[in-house]
Amino acid sequence: MADLINTLTRLATSISLERLPSSVVQEGRRTLVDTVGVILAGAAEPPAHSLAGQMAKDSVGQTSTILGSGDRADTVWAALANATAGVWHEFDPGNRFVGGHPAIYVVSAGLAVAEREGSSGRRLLEAIIAGYEVGARVGLGTTLRPGMDPHGSWPVVGAATTAGLLMGYDNADLRQTINLSTTLNLATSCVAGYEGATIRNVYAGFGAAMGVFSADLVRDGFTAERDGISTVFGSIAGEFFDVEKALGDIGRRWEITRGYHKLYACARCVHPALDSLIAITNEHDIAPEEVERIEVHTFSMAATMNNIAPENSFAAKFSIPHALASYLVLKDAGIAAYSDSAVMDPCIRTLAAKVVVRVSWELNACTPAERPAIVRVELRDGRALERSSRLPIGEFDAEPLSDDALSGKFMKLALGSLEPDNVEIMLDKLWHIDTVLDISEFITLFRPDEE
Repeated sequence: MADLINTLTRLATSISLERLPSSVVQEGRRTLVDTVGVILAGAAEPPAHSLAGQMAKDSVGQTSTILGSGDRADTVWAALANATAGVWHEFDPGNRFVGGHPAIYVVSAGLAVAEREGSSGRRLLEAIIAGYEVGARVGLGTTLRPGMDPHGSWPVVGAATTAGLLMGYDNADLRQTINLSTTLNLATSCVAGYEGATIRNVYAGFGAAMGVFSADLVRDGFTAERDGISTVFGSIAGEFFDVEKALGDIGRRWEITRGYHKLYACARCVHPALDSLIAITNEHDIAPEEVERIEVHTFSMAATMNNIAPENSFAAKFSIPHALASYLVLKDAGIAAYSDSAVMDPCIRTLAAKVVVRVSWELNACTPAERPAIVRVELRDGRALERSSRLPIGEFDAEPLSDDALSGKFMKLALGSLEPDNVEIMLDKLWHIDTVLDISEFITLFRPDEE
């Protein structure tokens, strides 16, 4: 395990844009663009907006910007507010091989620390790529205890790595930061999301904040146990830790290039079924009243998302029945499809009750290489329409979203929080982040009350 931590810290401190494959650097940019867009979208939601104001009010030193709010807060609390907003709509990028979302942690922590430290955009991009890799590697090796949500757990290591690098840490300090961060994670519950409890969004906020806090504690002279990864993710939060899996092809295979970007504003496990239904509707006009029954066969994790009557908009994001019914009625799978009005729409609720979700152990055996689903729509006239999906759209190896598609997604999401003139300027700078000399100057674009 000592070799694991040493390998991770050496890799992180050695990363530079010149030595990285161009595909890795470009995916770092894509990850930054996509993640900032979803943060800005979430920042417009009343609870996230209120949290931003409270974090700013409670901060003695207002060193970092809370995106989209015009507020500044202590760096730790800015990271918390940004990451909480970023997962609000379940629209942030992720990685199926680690079963989590490293990007929201490293970007939220990275922007906050880079502003405080006056880092360049180049250094920010390097730190984001390094933090993603370290966090994802820990995620690869971790098997969490049943029922634990990965948000707020191992991704904190990615946030801590990014923060430490932006603070100029060497291998020894970064090792302390990583080990310290492992004990500042949460006992998270998957049930919260299924029930629509928005505390689940704060899991990510807390993780990003504790990543920054870990680096700050090391700066202040605090120390950590020698092997926090083994202790916490091997026997406390996790059932065991697989070092060989965590280190497989390290330095040759980059986890950031194996991630996905979302086309729909709902849990990733819902996407294969949605893709299958959309493929059917692209070939056949289906009126909601024509549907007799919809049957979904999918892998085990997705099959748990079978609530036919979610209580609120957040719970709807974890419901395959709602997602399919909402798409058939609204022809939309974005944020509007999971709004309060969509959840309470009687037509959508009636249709969702006709959706049956079943686990297929044959399909489950294909994971994580695949995330399959089969959707069969039975109509009142006796027709049965069926399509399947091997992997959802947006995966790196299955119809990845283009740069133009990510730009379009960003523009749509950011316009809810910022002035239109600033959105285009910001997008261009994000795509060229490595040319920005000082993040603290660039970040003013994120404040809607400033020119």
